[in-house]
Amino acid sequence: AVSAHKELSSRLRMAELLKDASLVSADGAKVDPASLQGKLVAFYFSAHWCPPCRAFTPTLKDVYEEAGEKYGFEVVFVSSDENDDAMKSYMSEAHGKWTAVAFDSPLRDELKRKYGACAGKEQQACGVEPRRTGIPALVVVQPNGDELCFDGTKELSEAGPVAVKRWKEKLAA
Repeated sequence: AVSAHKELSSRLRMAELLKDASLVSADGAKVDPASLQGKLVAFYFSAHWCPPCRAFTPTLKDVYEEAGEKYGFEVVFVSSDENDDAMKSYMSEAHGKWTAVAFDSPLRDELKRKYGACAGKEQQACGVEPRRTGIPALVVVQPNGDELCFDGTKELSEAGPVAVKRWKEKLAA
């Protein structure tokens, strides 16, 4: 299963994943995927109904506000909410000014499968195999889509903006 995951990972590069991506802001405005070029990108797998997600999101928001511009750090929300309204509500009430994969975009499930990150209750419907983690999950990626840090949630909780600085330095190395 791990080798199948690596094979899929190598085929679905960042540029391929995001070239036709339907990205939106909290107010529903379309966001050009090209705006992520050259940035340190983290996919945030989360949902409003998930208490651990609601507990982590303020930490991510604070770090994003402090380190986003300084380190070119961008977050892309990959929702596990029940519907588009729930996703938008969660974004407007708790999230930073980051983008999200549109709720109706097939990319949401593609990213969940690529990184093995989803809520347990959606694993079968999304076809996530193997499931490597539940939500919240913050997967920091290299420009080619390969993982730079799989456990970003833990690293960010422990080190705050210093974690973003470390990720940026790893990219530059």
